[in-house]
Amino acid sequence: MATAALTGRTLGAFLEGLRRPTGNPGGGAAGGVVAAVGAALGTMVCAYTPDEPRARERALALDLLGDRLMAAAAADAEASEMLGAALALPDSPDRSPAVFAAATDACAASAALGDLSLALARELREVADVGNRHLMSDLAVAADITAAGLGAAATNLRGGLTLASAHGDATALEAAYRALVGALLTSRVETRALADRLGEP
Repeated sequence: MATAALTGRTLGAFLEGLRRPTGNPGGGAAGGVVAAVGAALGTMVCAYTPDEPRARERALALDLLGDRLMAAAAADAEASEMLGAALALPDSPDRSPAVFAAATDACAASAALGDLSLALARELREVADVGNRHLMSDLAVAADITAAGLGAAATNLRGGLTLASAHGDATALEAAYRALVGALLTSRVETRALADRLGEP
């Protein structure tokens, strides 16, 4: 249902939702939608490469990643809204546990988007090797967009970890997700470099 609520919106409605102070959608969902756009552009490049079997394989993988990114973006939007609700609670002994629980869920949502964005970056590197040479500028745009998605996931994951540590013992969360943050930041640099290379005249 969450995925349908997100994918069923027009672009204008999605942007209007971002303007509202609800957190649903928020920055994490925006990053996921942006990455899904990158996946769609990658699929387009593959579609213009009909005689290359590897391009057809990449198109199928990119389509699946795009769908999964939209589902993860919808889940992130809901987690963001719940985190905002927890933060808005009045000061009481129950507030910090509630914020910690919501931040934990938000970290999981960001991590899911991060894992999918990493997979997308890998697929785009494959497409760069087999895709139609006349569409490398489109693939460069896809890579730039994907880099933004990678950065969004890293930023939100770091923010969730910081917030969780302010309201409870985040040792386990840090252990679970710190390596992912590093991988996202590294891939963002690599994916931007791919965009620069593909976009060269």
